[in-house]
Amino acid sequence: MAPETVRMVLVEGEAAGGVTVDQDAFPVGGAAGATADQVVEAILGTRESAARGGYQLASSGVTWTDPAKAAALRDALAARRVENVMLVSAFVAAAALAQAVGSAIQCSRTALLLVEPGTATLAVVDTADGSVADVHRRPLPRGDGAALAEVSAMAGKAESLRSRPDGVLLVGSGVDVALIKPTVDAATSLSVAAPEEPEMALARGAALASANAHLGAPRTVAMPGAQDPVTAERQLAYSAESEDETGADLEAPAARTSRKPVAAIVGATMTFVVGVVALALAIGIRSHAEQRPDISKNVVAPATQPPPPAAP
Repeated sequence: MAPETVRMVLVEGEAAGGVTVDQDAFPVGGAAGATADQVVEAILGTRESAARGGYQLASSGVTWTDPAKAAALRDALAARRVENVMLVSAFVAAAALAQAVGSAIQCSRTALLLVEPGTATLAVVDTADGSVADVHRRPLPRGDGAALAEVSAMAGKAESLRSRPDGVLLVGSGVDVALIKPTVDAATSLSVAAPEEPEMALARGAALASANAHLGAPRTVAMPGAQDPVTAERQLAYSAESEDETGADLEAPAARTSRKPVAAIVGATMTFVVGVVALALAIGIRSHAEQRPDISKNVVAPATQPPPPAAP
């Protein structure tokens, strides 16, 4: 079995709206329980190292593409009483990212096109409150050409959606976003954006979702199943419910040779509260659960100010 990958992102700011200060990835494999243990060790090790450097870890968000591993991680976190970790589905992470992108480029509403190996989801995310409307999800055929044609057809419908988006954000998991983007560009007159680092997009979205939930953003129901086109009631992007509870985890076809063979099975995302911009982190993540990442050697702590001169 090909190794799976956990991707970790460290984001500055209490609401995860700051810069990505560092990121890394480590391979995992084997049973779901072993993967969960590795992720828990990564979270705990990063918390400890950040604390030694004088920083506070405000929240942690984890997204997944394998419901079995998500369930195992939930159990592992509960067993070890690890708190302030939010589990979010890939769709919720992508929706949180779409809201942030919409705010950055001053779009009132952004069409989110999430493409996975077996499915594509089109939805509209409101920048003001993160609510999601006009959700449509379709299974993708196995052949690359047929799958691209289906994605193109969905993208072509974006500008005619009832919510009238101002632009499109293309997010992928386990697919080649660079290969797909020209097809999406050609299918719609709306401007199409894609993350600069597509493989880290869902991890960043998980950071946004967990940080906003930590600050009190409301949660709502998870996305409906979508064997057929579905128009959903308005939802909020910040939901902690898993896709396996809604039947939305359709069986994906085997990885296509022209696309990335390794999906981001879990994106473990850390959000730091810091008082300065100068923050350098190097995550030395090991592939074994008993070895925790050590970032303390490269944390740039806030400079200590010299005491004021004594009064004459």
